[in-house]
Amino acid sequence: MPSLEKLHQEFKNSPFALIAIDIKEDRNTVLKHIKSNGLSYTNLLDEEGTVSAMYGVSSTPIKFIIDKDGYMIGTVLGYRDWNKDEMKSLIRALIDPEAKR
Repeated sequence: MPSLEKLHQEFKNSPFALIAIDIKEDRNTVLKHIKSNGLSYTNLLDEEGTVSAMYGVSSTPIKFIIDKDGYMIGTVLGYRDWNKDEMKSLIRALIDPEAKR
């Protein structure tokens, strides 16, 4: 989660949103986790697993990359260090595909 928080901080003033969804977790447990890790990005709770089922989530963690029009353009399964340069470059390219790198 620390690398996701760093990614959020890097892109929070750009057209990028990071939203976490906790699946079938106790609300108080999630709130404690958010507070203890200093997470400032949006965290939602899918208490019954309904949203997860709609997206076919069968294992976690999983990340969905959704474009500005709401289309899912990619998925990432498993843990990643989202604070690496290549991840930041990917986000920059998705935000502005016409920009020169």
